Amino acid sequence: MAVFEHRQAIPRPVETVFDFFTRTENLMELSSPDMGLMFTSAPDVITQGARLEFRVQGFGQVREIIHEVVEFERPRRFREEMVDGPMPRWVHEHVFEAVDGEAVVYDRIDFEPPGGILGIFLTENKILDSLEDGFLHRERVVERMLREGLIS
Repeated sequence: MAVFEHRQAIPRPVETVFDFFTRTENLMELSSPDMGLMFTSAPDVITQGARLEFRVQGFGQVREIIHEVVEFERPRRFREEMVDGPMPRWVHEHVFEAVDGEAVVYDRIDFEPPGGILGIFLTENKILDSLEDGFLHRERVVERMLREGLIS
Protein backbone atom coordinates (compact mmCIF):
# COMPACT_ATOMS: atom_id res chain seq x y z
CA MET A 1 0.00 0.00 0.00
CA ALA A 2 1.26 3.49 -0.87
CA VAL A 3 0.60 6.84 0.78
CA PHE A 4 0.56 10.35 -0.67
CA GLU A 5 0.37 13.39 1.60
CA HIS A 6 -0.06 17.07 0.83
CA ARG A 7 -0.40 20.23 2.93
CA GLN A 8 -1.60 23.67 1.87
CA ALA A 9 -2.16 26.78 3.98
CA ILE A 10 -5.00 29.01 2.78
CA PRO A 11 -5.43 32.46 4.35
CA ARG A 12 -9.15 32.17 5.00
CA PRO A 13 -11.25 30.90 7.94
CA VAL A 14 -11.34 27.11 8.20
CA GLU A 15 -15.15 27.02 7.83
CA THR A 16 -14.93 28.94 4.54
CA VAL A 17 -12.23 26.66 3.17
CA PHE A 18 -14.06 23.50 4.26
CA ASP A 19 -17.24 24.69 2.54
CA PHE A 20 -15.25 25.55 -0.59
CA PHE A 21 -13.73 22.04 -0.79
CA THR A 22 -17.09 20.32 -0.30
CA ARG A 23 -18.67 21.93 -3.39
CA THR A 24 -18.29 19.61 -6.37
CA GLU A 25 -18.14 22.49 -8.87
CA ASN A 26 -15.02 23.72 -7.05
CA LEU A 27 -13.44 20.26 -7.17
CA MET A 28 -13.80 20.31 -10.95
CA GLU A 29 -12.17 23.74 -11.09
CA LEU A 30 -9.27 22.56 -8.91
CA SER A 31 -8.52 19.40 -10.86
CA SER A 32 -5.90 19.41 -13.57
CA PRO A 33 -7.31 19.63 -17.11
CA ASP A 34 -5.10 16.63 -17.95
CA MET A 35 -7.25 14.58 -15.59
CA GLY A 36 -10.45 15.28 -17.54
CA LEU A 37 -12.60 15.08 -14.39
CA MET A 38 -16.30 15.02 -15.16
CA PHE A 39 -18.95 14.20 -12.58
CA THR A 40 -21.66 11.97 -13.97
CA SER A 41 -23.63 11.94 -10.71
CA ALA A 42 -22.80 13.88 -7.56
CA PRO A 43 -24.51 16.26 -5.17
CA ASP A 44 -23.73 19.98 -5.36
CA VAL A 45 -22.39 19.79 -1.80
CA ILE A 46 -20.59 16.79 -0.33
CA THR A 47 -22.07 15.38 2.89
CA GLN A 48 -21.98 12.13 4.84
CA GLY A 49 -22.87 9.20 2.59
CA ALA A 50 -22.60 11.16 -0.67
CA ARG A 51 -21.70 9.15 -3.76
CA LEU A 52 -19.45 10.84 -6.27
CA GLU A 53 -19.64 9.20 -9.67
CA PHE A 54 -17.18 10.58 -12.19
CA ARG A 55 -14.95 9.94 -15.17
CA VAL A 56 -11.25 10.68 -15.30
CA GLN A 57 -8.72 10.36 -18.06
CA GLY A 58 -5.28 9.19 -17.20
CA PHE A 59 -2.49 7.24 -18.77
CA GLY A 60 -4.43 7.04 -22.04
CA GLN A 61 -7.56 5.54 -20.51
CA VAL A 62 -10.95 6.93 -19.50
CA ARG A 63 -12.12 5.35 -16.26
CA GLU A 64 -15.45 5.51 -14.47
CA ILE A 65 -15.02 5.71 -10.73
CA ILE A 66 -17.34 5.90 -7.73
CA HIS A 67 -16.31 7.32 -4.36
CA GLU A 68 -18.43 7.36 -1.24
CA VAL A 69 -18.05 9.81 1.64
CA VAL A 70 -17.76 7.50 4.65
CA GLU A 71 -16.89 10.10 7.30
CA PHE A 72 -17.93 13.73 7.48
CA GLU A 73 -17.33 16.16 10.32
CA ARG A 74 -17.85 19.79 9.34
CA PRO A 75 -15.57 21.81 9.39
CA ARG A 76 -12.78 19.43 10.43
CA ARG A 77 -12.60 16.54 8.00
CA PHE A 78 -14.16 14.19 5.54
CA ARG A 79 -13.03 10.88 4.10
CA GLU A 80 -13.96 9.33 0.81
CA GLU A 81 -13.32 5.79 -0.35
CA MET A 82 -13.36 4.31 -3.84
CA VAL A 83 -16.17 1.78 -4.06
CA ASP A 84 -15.80 1.13 -7.79
CA GLY A 85 -12.78 1.81 -9.94
CA PRO A 86 -9.41 0.52 -11.10
CA MET A 87 -7.64 0.48 -7.72
CA PRO A 88 -8.05 -2.24 -5.10
CA ARG A 89 -7.81 0.53 -2.47
CA TRP A 90 -8.16 4.32 -2.60
CA VAL A 91 -8.94 6.28 0.57
CA HIS A 92 -8.68 10.07 0.50
CA GLU A 93 -8.83 11.87 3.83
CA HIS A 94 -9.26 15.65 3.86
CA VAL A 95 -8.40 17.37 7.17
CA PHE A 96 -8.90 21.09 7.84
CA GLU A 97 -7.25 22.87 10.78
CA ALA A 98 -7.41 26.48 11.92
CA VAL A 99 -3.85 27.71 12.49
CA ASP A 100 -3.12 31.37 13.26
CA GLY A 101 -6.27 32.61 11.54
CA GLU A 102 -5.89 30.59 8.37
CA ALA A 103 -6.92 27.14 7.23
CA VAL A 104 -4.39 24.40 6.74
CA VAL A 105 -5.65 21.65 4.46
CA TYR A 106 -4.06 18.22 4.81
CA ASP A 107 -4.73 15.55 2.21
CA ARG A 108 -3.74 11.94 2.72
CA ILE A 109 -4.38 9.32 0.07
CA ASP A 110 -3.80 5.64 0.84
CA PHE A 111 -3.92 3.52 -2.27
CA GLU A 112 -2.97 0.22 -3.76
CA PRO A 113 -2.06 0.23 -7.47
CA PRO A 114 -4.01 -2.10 -9.73
CA GLY A 115 -2.73 -5.52 -10.62
CA GLY A 116 -2.73 -7.32 -13.93
CA ILE A 117 -1.97 -5.66 -17.22
CA LEU A 118 -3.20 -2.27 -15.99
CA GLY A 119 -0.69 -2.48 -13.12
CA ILE A 120 2.17 -2.72 -15.62
CA PHE A 121 1.36 0.81 -16.80
CA LEU A 122 -0.24 2.27 -13.68
CA THR A 123 2.60 1.79 -11.19
CA GLU A 124 2.86 3.22 -7.70
CA ASN A 125 5.51 5.72 -8.83
CA LYS A 126 3.41 6.90 -11.78
CA ILE A 127 0.41 7.37 -9.51
CA LEU A 128 2.50 9.29 -6.96
CA ASP A 129 3.96 11.51 -9.70
CA SER A 130 0.48 12.17 -11.06
CA LEU A 131 -0.81 13.07 -7.59
CA GLU A 132 2.12 15.43 -7.04
CA ASP A 133 1.39 17.17 -10.35
CA GLY A 134 -2.33 17.35 -9.59
CA PHE A 135 -1.87 18.88 -6.16
CA LEU A 136 0.65 21.40 -7.50
CA HIS A 137 -1.99 22.40 -10.05
CA ARG A 138 -4.55 22.68 -7.23
CA GLU A 139 -2.23 24.99 -5.26
CA ARG A 140 -1.87 27.30 -8.26
CA VAL A 141 -5.62 27.40 -8.88
CA VAL A 142 -6.34 28.14 -5.20
CA GLU A 143 -3.80 30.98 -5.25
CA ARG A 144 -5.39 32.43 -8.40
CA MET A 145 -8.89 32.13 -6.93
CA LEU A 146 -7.74 33.90 -3.76
CA ARG A 147 -6.26 36.79 -5.81
CA GLU A 148 -9.48 37.06 -7.81
CA GLY A 149 -11.63 37.03 -4.67
CA LEU A 150 -13.36 33.77 -5.61
CA ILE A 151 -12.66 32.27 -2.18
CA SER A 152 -14.00 34.72 0.36
